[in-house]
Amino acid sequence: MEAAAAAAARQRARPRTPPAEEYDPWTAWLYKPRTISVLLVGACLLIWASGALDPEGAASHSSSTSIKRGVWAMIAVFLAYCTLQAPSTILIRPHPAFWRLVHGLAVVYLVALTFLLFQNRDDARRFMKHLSPDLGVELPERSYGADCRLYVPENPKNKFINIYETLFDEFVVAHVLGWWGKAVMIRNQALLWVLSIGFELMELTFRHMLPNFNECWWDSIILDILICNWFGIWAGMHTVRYFDGKTYEWVGLSRQPSIMGKVKRSLSQFTPAQWDKDQWQPFMGPLRFIQVLFLCVVFMMVELNTFFLKFCLWIPPRNPLVVYRLILWWLIAIPTIREYNSYLQDSKPVKKVGAFCWLSVAICIVELLICMKFGHGLFHDPMPTWLIIFWRSAGVAFVIFLLAWSWRNHQKFRRKNL
Repeated sequence: MEAAAAAAARQRARPRTPPAEEYDPWTAWLYKPRTISVLLVGACLLIWASGALDPEGAASHSSSTSIKRGVWAMIAVFLAYCTLQAPSTILIRPHPAFWRLVHGLAVVYLVALTFLLFQNRDDARRFMKHLSPDLGVELPERSYGADCRLYVPENPKNKFINIYETLFDEFVVAHVLGWWGKAVMIRNQALLWVLSIGFELMELTFRHMLPNFNECWWDSIILDILICNWFGIWAGMHTVRYFDGKTYEWVGLSRQPSIMGKVKRSLSQFTPAQWDKDQWQPFMGPLRFIQVLFLCVVFMMVELNTFFLKFCLWIPPRNPLVVYRLILWWLIAIPTIREYNSYLQDSKPVKKVGAFCWLSVAICIVELLICMKFGHGLFHDPMPTWLIIFWRSAGVAFVIFLLAWSWRNHQKFRRKNL
């Protein structure tokens, strides 16, 4: 059984690009290498954009404009190289080149974060203005827990104004969509609820540092956990069950009998080629428990970094950069979860995580370092004593639990081999 599971995990970990003879005749041209053609087209674009044949015209640009154009061209060349030449991932839909492009974007983001890490806080905030002109301005503090009354009798327009403003905030939709995306990626309801309750604990832990985490009890428990998180997880798990029970017998576009069939087949190219059943099994043993816990910690750290980066770099919540980062993290997380689950299921003694797993942890660490460096001196309120006692007690209890569990498994192993 274990050998079969390991073989299946290794099979999932391999890129599943079909051989050339299996491609449909109508779409086979999309999978043929076009490296020389793209190289020639890219060279022509560089000649036109850089002004290599018109030095006098290029000299009319200011130094600042030339530097910006050069940086963007450098990024474009690197992404073109990744799209064409980078190793394929375990995902093949909608096209292997798409995930190679995402890999390149992840590397660019990691390099940009590393550059930002070596700046001081003021220079980093000024640098952000190059990405969005409205940045570099100190943000007004907004606390969601200033008035936690459900009924406000003195308000003439709406006596339930606190509930109305919170419930009809545009971030509620983003909250639900976010949890739907997590459910589709993780595919385990128990882990999703651990993440849901765990992040609310993180908000409670850091509410003395970030005003946005200062929420009312009904906002945190009822709106976040019992409404938004529950609905997102419910919808996501229904999506998982739909794809889990689907029959994956792909027929090429040229073999579809009708126009509607060809349209449906074209749209289905943006759905998974096959559906892997993730077996996280956190209680299989102490090591597996720590490995699954590590996944939850990284997930919550990425979400916490979102709020701390906005606070330290003065990025408003509605700025497009926040949306771009979340979309990029979502694209990175899709292959990362697949790679990490394959890594856990593989029983080889010597193994390594996939490229996306490595990139995800590296990006998360650098984001955390930026928050620590730029947040130094910004948070003056100390952590409440009861929170310190709570987390210290939880840490001690966790260590005792793992030691007792490891000792119990060791005794079982000894009795089994006697």
